[in-house]
Amino acid sequence: MAEKKKKLVVIDGKSVFYRGYFAMPNLSTKDGVPTGGVYGFATMALEIIRKLEPDYVCVAWDKPKTNIRRRLEIYPKYKAGRKPPPPDFYPQIPLLHELLDAFGWPLYELDDYEADDIMGALAVQAKEQNIETILVTSDLDMLQLVNGHVKVFALKKGLSNIEEYHVESFTEKYEITPEQFLDLKALKGDSSDNIPGVPGIGEKGATALLKEHKTLDGVYENIDLISGGTHKKLVEGKESAYLSKKLAEIWVDAPIKLDVNEMDGSKCDPNKVMEVLTKLEFRSLVRQLPEIMKVDPEKIIHSSSVDVKLKVPENIYINAKTNVEKLANIKFEKRMVVYMHGRSAGKHGRLPALLSLTTDADAKKVYTLDIKSLGTEKVTEVLKNSGLSDAMVVGHDIKNTFKILLELGIRLPKVEHDVLIGAFLINSLRKDLSLTELARFDLGYVEAVEFDNLSDEELIMHIPEIIAVTVGLHNLQAEQMSELTGIINLANQVEFPVISVLAKMEYHGIKLNGGYLKKFAVQLEDTISDLQQTIYGHADQEFNIASPSQLAEILFSKLNLPTDFIKKGKTGYSTAASELAKLRGQHPIIDLISQYREVTKLKNTYVDTLPEMVDENSRLHTTFNMTTAQTGRLSSLDPNLQNIPVRTELGKHIRTAFETDPGNVLVSADYSQFELRLAAVLASDKEMIDTFNKDEDIHTLTAASVLEIKPEEVTKQQRYEAKAVNFGILYGQGPHGLAEGTGMTFKQAKDFIDKYFEVRPKLKEYIKNTRDMADKKGYVETLLGRRRPSPDVKSANFMVREGAFRAAVNMPLQGTAADLTKLAMVKIDEKITDGCKMLLQIHDSILLECPEKDVKKYSDILKDTMENIYKLPVNLKVDISYGKNWGEL
Repeated sequence: MAEKKKKLVVIDGKSVFYRGYFAMPNLSTKDGVPTGGVYGFATMALEIIRKLEPDYVCVAWDKPKTNIRRRLEIYPKYKAGRKPPPPDFYPQIPLLHELLDAFGWPLYELDDYEADDIMGALAVQAKEQNIETILVTSDLDMLQLVNGHVKVFALKKGLSNIEEYHVESFTEKYEITPEQFLDLKALKGDSSDNIPGVPGIGEKGATALLKEHKTLDGVYENIDLISGGTHKKLVEGKESAYLSKKLAEIWVDAPIKLDVNEMDGSKCDPNKVMEVLTKLEFRSLVRQLPEIMKVDPEKIIHSSSVDVKLKVPENIYINAKTNVEKLANIKFEKRMVVYMHGRSAGKHGRLPALLSLTTDADAKKVYTLDIKSLGTEKVTEVLKNSGLSDAMVVGHDIKNTFKILLELGIRLPKVEHDVLIGAFLINSLRKDLSLTELARFDLGYVEAVEFDNLSDEELIMHIPEIIAVTVGLHNLQAEQMSELTGIINLANQVEFPVISVLAKMEYHGIKLNGGYLKKFAVQLEDTISDLQQTIYGHADQEFNIASPSQLAEILFSKLNLPTDFIKKGKTGYSTAASELAKLRGQHPIIDLISQYREVTKLKNTYVDTLPEMVDENSRLHTTFNMTTAQTGRLSSLDPNLQNIPVRTELGKHIRTAFETDPGNVLVSADYSQFELRLAAVLASDKEMIDTFNKDEDIHTLTAASVLEIKPEEVTKQQRYEAKAVNFGILYGQGPHGLAEGTGMTFKQAKDFIDKYFEVRPKLKEYIKNTRDMADKKGYVETLLGRRRPSPDVKSANFMVREGAFRAAVNMPLQGTAADLTKLAMVKIDEKITDGCKMLLQIHDSILLECPEKDVKKYSDILKDTMENIYKLPVNLKVDISYGKNWGEL
């Protein structure tokens, strides 16, 4: 048998790096360091290792400024017109070098030789040593090197579309041989490198010439046999053709020596690979490492930004048969720090399964109570007598553990620190905040199991690690937050205290009349059927309204609705809601489709679903997520009760199903024009502040100022337009958005906004200052100190950059509103008794259920607490409403 050839992979570094950069334009670390190019390169590199299993790997690079010097002497316009890389391209180069160093892959660059030349020289030398070479690039110039020893893996688009070229596939595609490819380039040129070729000769004509005459020399040796316009072009372009051939030719004499020992891929350092990937926050890549790069668990070297030494405590497992006598040791001193982790078999604390707690200051022991075995009565008795309620708790996602305590009837202790919330406060852009993620990437605890997906038996076994990791994260975050005074205050006054409030809200739930919704579902079915038939009538045929392609066919082919401003994708014109909005008024079918979509969505999302989600007491339990929105806003999920439409009859019908227990009422407190009032404060706009403090209509006065008329002359439409601007400006709305939302023309909208900023110069200044802060400091913050990093304001992509600036301008306003609302929830919770419960928070409003006789008392508590929650120059205004169901409010 013939000996298997060794395999060399040579990567066109800059080419692959560029692909990664543009494929992942918004990627950055938590500190805002751009990493898209490095990530793209790493993704491609690991894919190469997995698929090709090379013996040797190296990277060729275009040396800055000097690599094309010799070719420029030949043709000064070579590669002219190429744009320089964007500013955030260069900071990534040192990071790439670190990555290559960890992989053990040498990088080669030379004066006067491009990466292509280095790759060609290495390929020629590898062939001499009977080594197969694979060239990875997006530059098709490399195809001239394809032969029985050399293949090219060409990146076509992004990072996933790769085309492999060997002799057979090349010939099949180009209808010539690889040896003829350079002559093809000489004839047709290459606009990307500004290689002229023969003017007027394209790829098709050049291919035909080479099929007939084999080579460029053959074409000119037989020039008299070529007639017509082609003859003339070839004669006039002869000098250009030979010049182009010299420019496009790979110079395989580049002074580089093939050193396979230096390129030996087996010499990579797995610990170094893990360290670099951890530093760059490439979480997904860690889990995709090929075997050769995986860390040997017995040779793990921990890496971290601080020296974190995990002290794993002794686990004292207690069930009905084991260590029962140790229950007497579970005692807590007042304000003692307790590390805690719990699990329940049911949702929202129901069916408690396990509870682990430390009872000593240095967390040397952890008691794990098997609640299923011991029974809830026994565990409740132990915990009530332990002093736990007066302790200070630390954990990961404490809210879930607190719901177990509520199920056991234990008064909730105070939260000292939650490492889930702490990680989010330190960097709100992080997506994965699981305990496993934080252990691996914050503590460098790379051997951490998937803590979040363990069976009960596995959890018992790994509890000591979980507690050790929680202690480590607590210490690390305390150090990180020590430099951020605003975040410490926000955590201690708002984020940690509100955890208890939310745990109680989720645990109690809200009563739902499922029978009412089931009857309403029947009505909606009739409505949907009527809408369907009317739509079919306008279309003059039946079709699947929910199918974008069928709907597009009806709207744009059959009904011939205009497509001038409609987005078009691979499958045809878009029928998204934003696109149909552009067609409003063009045909009655448009409004009918919008109605059909709204009704079917609400039916599927709420009317049909909610009755199936209640507990045995007909109460519905949502989950409030504290780490989804970078502004700090709470989000509601499973089910989302914050998205039920407020201003539609359908929404009112759904909210009517939310009821109270007998003798109780729902009381709602809603901040009025909250973010607009906060905008006046943050912008120091005294005129706006005075308007609010005099309780005057801000929208009418804005319209009057902009239009230069008296307030009493402002029409309803003019007030609506001013209101749209007042709120829209805070979200970065421009003339296009205002025109779309109000019916103004683009010019009218632009003129209105221009005039608006003349009237509100302070607001314009605030927007400018916030944008500057995002750009210069790399973050923006709320009044209470919450921060949002803003790395994308440095993006080379205009759309991404402007989107980041809009988010930066809005964040202090929406974030401050979120912070103050949560602070109000904490204060209100301190003032309500067991007869009254907080049920929901819908952004700027809070919903209570309380005895009917106490409506006045709790209405006053809500209004007074919320309006005076923070000392501001502007008066906050809260509207109170109450009723037997949510629909009445």
